Amino acid sequence: MKNVVELLRPAHRTHNLAILLSDMKGFTARTSQQTREENARMLAFHDGLLLPVIRGFGGRKVKSIGDALLVTFRSPTDCVLCGMAMQDRLASWNSRHGPLEKIEVRIAISLGEVRVDADDVTGDPVQLALRASAFADAGEVVLTESVYLAMNKSEVPTEPFPVRELRVGETRLHRARMIGPRELPYDGRALQRLGKLRDPRLPLATRAAAFVARRWPVLAALALCVVAAAARLRAEQMLIAKAPLAALAELDKLSDSPRSRSAQVQVLRGRAEHALGQLGMAFADFAAALDADASVADAEVVRALMDDLESEAFPLQWRRALVRVLGERVGAPAAEPLRGIVRSQHGRPRREALEALELMGQARDEDRLALATAELSDKAAPCPAILNAVRVLVVAGTEPAQALLSRTAAEKRRCGSREAADALRRLERSKIQAAGGARIAGPAPAQDPASSRSPTSTSTSSLAAAPGAAADVAPARAPAPPRKAIRRRPKAKAKATPGKMAQDSRAAANAAAASPAPQTTSR
Repeated sequence: MKNVVELLRPAHRTHNLAILLSDMKGFTARTSQQTREENARMLAFHDGLLLPVIRGFGGRKVKSIGDALLVTFRSPTDCVLCGMAMQDRLASWNSRHGPLEKIEVRIAISLGEVRVDADDVTGDPVQLALRASAFADAGEVVLTESVYLAMNKSEVPTEPFPVRELRVGETRLHRARMIGPRELPYDGRALQRLGKLRDPRLPLATRAAAFVARRWPVLAALALCVVAAAARLRAEQMLIAKAPLAALAELDKLSDSPRSRSAQVQVLRGRAEHALGQLGMAFADFAAALDADASVADAEVVRALMDDLESEAFPLQWRRALVRVLGERVGAPAAEPLRGIVRSQHGRPRREALEALELMGQARDEDRLALATAELSDKAAPCPAILNAVRVLVVAGTEPAQALLSRTAAEKRRCGSREAADALRRLERSKIQAAGGARIAGPAPAQDPASSRSPTSTSTSSLAAAPGAAADVAPARAPAPPRKAIRRRPKAKAKATPGKMAQDSRAAANAAAASPAPQTTSR
């Protein structure tokens, strides 16, 4: 059976052909720095530029290995002309495009008998072309001596290669001579034989893939925004239709999207959970949304948070966090609803409502008085609530607040009366200190000389007007000040200097002038 297969297999054919081998310069380095889409785009431009030239000169593409092309020609002259036209077209392309789209190739040409298979050619000329490409530089067309001897030299200008031998004493290299400018190094004569060639365009699918590859972050973000907006719109419609469970299911479709953590989506999720009675989870979503963007605190969010504050089913461990969210994140939009809760009949919610008002700086004295009145009037209020009411009244400090403190102190309660009495004492002390400070800070009243006299002289003058009364009082009051002044005078004179003596004499004269009344009384 094996012999039959061998007999039926066609025999290998051999032909005398010119072999063209092209290889892209720097292909390995570029592919390691580019994405797969960029590499595919570069190879597509490479084939789109070179394959029309190969077909125009009658070449047959045998295969391509990455950036390398293996092509056969029946005419060595056409093979060399094709290589020159390929280099001219690439040079023209590179002059009109940026460095990222630049393509440079090395071309080596050999001639000889090769074995031709369906999708490959093998033989010594292929190996010679491969060795010759190692000596070529980008933009050059290198040919072996066999090609040089067989081609039409009048159509192809060549020049000798620097002494290089592929095999010692056997094969030397030649190269096509560059006679044109940088845009057309081989003067474009070979390229003109093909007429006008259009620049390659990538297939529609390839161009679309390249566009998506360049713009995919923007396109992906846009697609996510569209999907999230559609899901949000459907969820809002379901909440209006009183279908919170369906709204949650719609929002769960965004769980893998970054938009699922946006403030608007979290608010919708919190509203749906609040409608289902999941107060703790709803508050967590509201708090996360307000941390991200405080402007999402609309009327629905405020209403839900007020309901949490008044609810007995709201988790006790989260009530402090609820108060802070209301006071620090929601702010002024919740002030009026909180004032309504302060005046309610529920003890804990009204205290927490006033605390939230204090945190946001919106508390008023009437709010504090309303809370304290409700707490002190409630017979079932616990002791901490009574003490808190007393502290609130001290902060208010108004006349009604002091009256309520006085009544609490007079009731002699087991809790709160002593604290109210202490608070009243502190308020009175503060008033006295404030009044004393105002008196000291004010201007001193003017005094006339008669009022600036000492109390002794005033009393003695009045006694002089009433002799009967003076006889009873004078021995106790009047004589003492002049005697003390007379005792001190000699001590001052004993130690005094002349200047000091003059000063003491003037003081004694003044004292004598100021106290005539005692002398009259002693008579």
